[in-house]
Amino acid sequence: MRAKRVKFGELWRVGEFRSLWIAETGSVFGDQLARVALSLLVFAQTSSALLTGLTYALTFVPAVLGGLLLSGLADRYPRRRVIIAADLVRAALAASMAIPGLPLGVLWGLIGLLTLANAPFKAAQLAILPQILQDSRYSAALALRQISSQTAQVAGFALGGVLVTALTPHGALLVNAATFVASAVLVTAGVRIRPAPRQDTHSSVDSPSATLPGSGRLIPIFIAVALTGLWVVPEGLAAPYAGVLGAAAFAVGVLMAADPLGSVLGAWLAAARPNPTPSLRSVMLPAFAAGIPLIACAARPGLLVSAALWAISGAFSTIFLVRMQEYVTQMVADSRRGTVMGRISACLYTSQGVAILGGGALADTAGPFVAVSVAGALATAIVALLMLVWRRARPPHHPADEQQPNDDDKPADQISLLRIAPSGVRRDGPDADGDDNAGAPTPENGSVTSMSAGKTEKQPPHRGGVLNVRGWELWANPPGGALFLTLVDAVAISLAAVAFVVAPPTRTDVLIAAGLCVLGLGAAEVSIRVEQMRRWLSDAPRTPHVNLTSVWTMAAALVLHPGVAAVVVLILYSHLWIRIWRHLSQVQTYRWLFNVANVVVCCQITAWFVEAVTPLGPPGTAIELLWLAAAIAVYFVVNSVLAAVAIATLQSDWSLRRLLGNFDDNSLELATLCMGALVALLLGWKPWLAPLVLLPMYRLHRSVLTQDYEIAATMDGKTGVLNAVSWNVRAKKELDRARRHGASLSILMIDIDHFKRANNKHGHLVGDRALRAVAKTLQQATRSYDCVGRFGGDEFSVLLTATGREAAKDVGNRICENIRKLHIDTESGLQRLSVSIGIATYPHHGDTLEDLLKSADVALFAAKDSGRDRVRSFESA
Repeated sequence: MRAKRVKFGELWRVGEFRSLWIAETGSVFGDQLARVALSLLVFAQTSSALLTGLTYALTFVPAVLGGLLLSGLADRYPRRRVIIAADLVRAALAASMAIPGLPLGVLWGLIGLLTLANAPFKAAQLAILPQILQDSRYSAALALRQISSQTAQVAGFALGGVLVTALTPHGALLVNAATFVASAVLVTAGVRIRPAPRQDTHSSVDSPSATLPGSGRLIPIFIAVALTGLWVVPEGLAAPYAGVLGAAAFAVGVLMAADPLGSVLGAWLAAARPNPTPSLRSVMLPAFAAGIPLIACAARPGLLVSAALWAISGAFSTIFLVRMQEYVTQMVADSRRGTVMGRISACLYTSQGVAILGGGALADTAGPFVAVSVAGALATAIVALLMLVWRRARPPHHPADEQQPNDDDKPADQISLLRIAPSGVRRDGPDADGDDNAGAPTPENGSVTSMSAGKTEKQPPHRGGVLNVRGWELWANPPGGALFLTLVDAVAISLAAVAFVVAPPTRTDVLIAAGLCVLGLGAAEVSIRVEQMRRWLSDAPRTPHVNLTSVWTMAAALVLHPGVAAVVVLILYSHLWIRIWRHLSQVQTYRWLFNVANVVVCCQITAWFVEAVTPLGPPGTAIELLWLAAAIAVYFVVNSVLAAVAIATLQSDWSLRRLLGNFDDNSLELATLCMGALVALLLGWKPWLAPLVLLPMYRLHRSVLTQDYEIAATMDGKTGVLNAVSWNVRAKKELDRARRHGASLSILMIDIDHFKRANNKHGHLVGDRALRAVAKTLQQATRSYDCVGRFGGDEFSVLLTATGREAAKDVGNRICENIRKLHIDTESGLQRLSVSIGIATYPHHGDTLEDLLKSADVALFAAKDSGRDRVRSFESA
């Protein structure tokens, strides 16, 4: 039975919604007014269209980063408080921008910070709305928000010029700050206090579904949201579209108004036919239909017909957005709703920017009619393919799964819809490839399946080739990560295709590409045994792995047609996949695809930079050297950013070191890029000299293998910390240093309580996961220059440099407290962890390492005898 229709007037009688709605509408109007004011202000100062466009972009771009990193605040703190705090922060930033004479860099920084602050506001607002309104009223509220948001944006742009002229840009920025203050006041007075969302009390360190319950069913939603940019491509091409029609400037306004008017119509239809419990099919149908009217633009219709088609597309896209939010509210637990909503909002911003940029590039080559119709066809085809694949991947024993509300007590295989396998990305871990920087999770990052999924883990990984979409382990990742990897793949394909359309390759491009492929394949075959050994060693935690393919891909980016460079990347990486990577359990198919796409995107952007930026000086001068260094920097930065975002979206426990990589990793990657630049120079000067780089490459590869051996010999293969021998060597050096400088140091002996009993009861796999979780906690609780090692069995040893007795006790108590929070999933439930710690301090408890270890061991036994899960020093023992 369809739910009763709710009139918009009924929503106004709900005081909390009225306050939120007025606050949001005023903020949106103020934002649009501020964008106009900032554009005029920057253009008046610089007379630069480029800097003006950059300023306008800064009002959107940081929202992507904010949505990924800050939206979780709406789930950690009371949402009313988050909204008020975000409004006050935005008001202060907007008022600061109104100060006359601000340097442009400071102004840009304030704009970026203000845009970042929008993310927690939006996430908290979207998450609190289902708590205020339920059922049909929530559906109607979503529709009303769409209508008011579109109206406020149009009004902000339409009246912006008039108001900025009357108030001056600085006055308009103060008006924007006032809207934020008014929003905070309205929310404070009109929205009642609610506690922070209740978090799950049993947070497992190794449950892949613990991040977002029901997240597997959100993957098609995230992908469909990423397609919204394709539906707004017409709006971005309104001016050239009207120009081809030969219409006047009035026609541009008609076309740009078509999508907002269609959105208003779609929101009204969504409110007229509410569906508080939508199925995935009812959500995706309007997404499928939204692209069909745009395909008809290939027939070159007139102005009114085009506007009607764009309006119909806007109506269907708005119906999708309304139903999508209803579906997400139904599927996601309240404790995670803010994070999911924030990331969806970030995805929406990203897709619009990328799609409009790609649509403009295609319109320059093939015309606006083709660009609009291609955007519609691409969106429709992807939605159709997505639903076909998802329907085939759905478990046969649960045909109506997408209509079921989320239940955290369901088995993991029903929650995720697809087979769960451990997966992730890291840069400085054992599986990080220098060029691609994507890796499977290692034991220390905690991304391990529970025991219920562990049975599947014993079986050989299901592959079935690149075309076996159903078997991809990609779907076991968090939706944001799976979406990002899919987007990078799609962007790489699109960029390569556009490159071939814009300009066909020449015969010289083909010949040089063939030469690079021969050199690259030859170098890979010569060092195949070295690479296989390094890949085998990369199973040891924290072993850096950088392959040397960047030598050839960097050269391709510098000297080849961008499309041909993409083909070279595909050939080289396909060879590595066939010869090495497909035989390794930690390298899944989706990782290989992301690696290829990452490098293809790097090559495309580097090629564009090389073509757009010409050295300002004669050949062979220092200016040309700087230009070449800049091209290397572009390649390196793009590669690093893509890898870092992949890590941030796929892993919940990422760190700055993991995002940016260590010095050895980055220096080796830069070295390979520099060699690639040398190959490019040789190809342009004396191509027959290019093979001379093969011998240095081989020796470099061998030297890296030696370093890998050294690292593998010092690390414990199970936990990723120092092994006993290496820890003793490091500890003796630190003790000698303490003697010379008259400093103190402390040693902690740590034993996992009742480990043998748990190991015998639950099996060695659970025991291994417990060891890895404890080792990771020890690393997080200590400083980077302290020494953490596995002493043997279930015992760990920690050396704290320049640390006295009291400070060591504080560290020990902090370790005990952090480990109490750890739980390991087992077949019989959650297994709690605890440790006993004994402390000995130099010089009070011994002068030699052996004496200190004996003293710490005595203290450890005292801690175990007094009840375990506590810290004891040698004095108390």
